[in-house]
Amino acid sequence: MDRFSRQTGISLVSMMIAMAIGLFLLAVLFDIWYSTQATFGNERDLTKLQNRERLALTIMADTVHSAGYYPNYLNYNIPPPNPTYSPDSFTASGAFALDQYLLGTHGTSDTLSVRFAADNGTSTLDCLGQQEVTGTVVVNTFSVNNGDLQCSVNGATVQTIVSGVNNLSVLYGVDPQQTGSPVQYVTANKVQNWLLVRSVDIELTFDNPLSGPGQAATITPINRIVALMQKAS
Repeated sequence: MDRFSRQTGISLVSMMIAMAIGLFLLAVLFDIWYSTQATFGNERDLTKLQNRERLALTIMADTVHSAGYYPNYLNYNIPPPNPTYSPDSFTASGAFALDQYLLGTHGTSDTLSVRFAADNGTSTLDCLGQQEVTGTVVVNTFSVNNGDLQCSVNGATVQTIVSGVNNLSVLYGVDPQQTGSPVQYVTANKVQNWLLVRSVDIELTFDNPLSGPGQAATITPINRIVALMQKAS
């Protein structure tokens, strides 16, 4: 037996190789974790975007659909209201002419104003979700400012409905021959008679939450065509 026995163990080279393999595996795991987190983050942002799109179109569509509405059934109350509710309830006011309940402007981003007479239920909530006094003529004005879809009620301070909106574009379905259906869609500056508008095409462009290298700043516009309640028959 040798006087000094030989000691065995892991050499420095073997240890360095093991450490290198371990670091490589950690890097792979970290990359997988990071990619998964990024995917979850993107899906969360896209879900929020879809919710904002749905909310914006729903509010605008419900408001536009009520354009020109007045609670005619209340005229049969005993005693009836004085004055009774009729198209003449929409008096000339500001840029609105007598009987006019729809108005818009066309520009880089359009605006849209809608008038209706409030009912005593929740069927004619204003664009901010508020219930107005029965019979009151309510003016809802939509616009896009600083990346927000905003609305003003009766000329009050504008309030944000949905954020992340890049542009609002509105087309009006006009019926110049009074056939009951729109024959063409035009911008606000080409509407010759607002009382002949039968429907409204609302188009919203939202910011892209995934914008960056290889991604556009905005997404494909979404739109909805809304028939006016008073002109839907």
